[in-house]
Amino acid sequence: MKIQLLLITFFLLFILSCSEGLLNDMLRVITDPVVEEPCVVSFEKEETIEISWNADAGADEYILYRAEDALTPVYEILYQGTRLSLTDTDVTGEHRYLYTLGKVRGTVLFGPSDPTLGMGSKVIQDNLEGNNVKEKATTLVWDLDANLYYYRSNDGEEIEDFDWYLLTVPPRRKAMIIVTQDGLGSGADSWMNYYLEGHVTETIINSNAIPVENYSYDEKTFYFLISPKSSEFIGEPTLGGGGLINYRVSLNSIQSL
Repeated sequence: MKIQLLLITFFLLFILSCSEGLLNDMLRVITDPVVEEPCVVSFEKEETIEISWNADAGADEYILYRAEDALTPVYEILYQGTRLSLTDTDVTGEHRYLYTLGKVRGTVLFGPSDPTLGMGSKVIQDNLEGNNVKEKATTLVWDLDANLYYYRSNDGEEIEDFDWYLLTVPPRRKAMIIVTQDGLGSGADSWMNYYLEGHVTETIINSNAIPVENYSYDEKTFYFLISPKSSEFIGEPTLGGGGLINYRVSLNSIQSL
């Protein structure tokens, strides 16, 4: 009996004396890490790109890779560790960057993921953001200045801006909207598309009035979207490129039907 107690005591002491690393290995989840793209945010600060990723219980650490966008991108390790985000300030204006994420479990690397495009720029997004979704549409009651961008990498990754607006029109009236792209003559095809809910998407003609008609006998709220016409932003359709434009959207008048 005493020998059994001694053996049990020795075994418990052995277990307690195991390294913390071994105990952590025993307690780890069995599931392998999930390979997923990082979240990349551009245009919130000058020449700054924010990268983040989700925690993964199956990963011991994360490796973030970066390359300048090219036909054959060359990736380098930008960060390796246990953090879940990184602020990349080593970027220059009008340069496109690709980010991929790998995950390490023990001695095994999972990934890296497909790339996500980021953009270094000295220009930041307009102060109407985030009206890129309908639920956060900007109310149009006066002249508003905004910008719009579209960029694409050589392998087809995209970042683009969408601007939603809402407009309230009195009964039996029509509102006249004017959208003007900076640096473009009146009557020219702009680099923007216009979509009013329930209608087809159309190219915006620079400085031409766009009617929003309310035929009902009640006040009505309309939502419309201004989006980039991607073909205008890309010089060579088979290569990466893009740009940013400034524009003004105005409620020009409200008239009787």
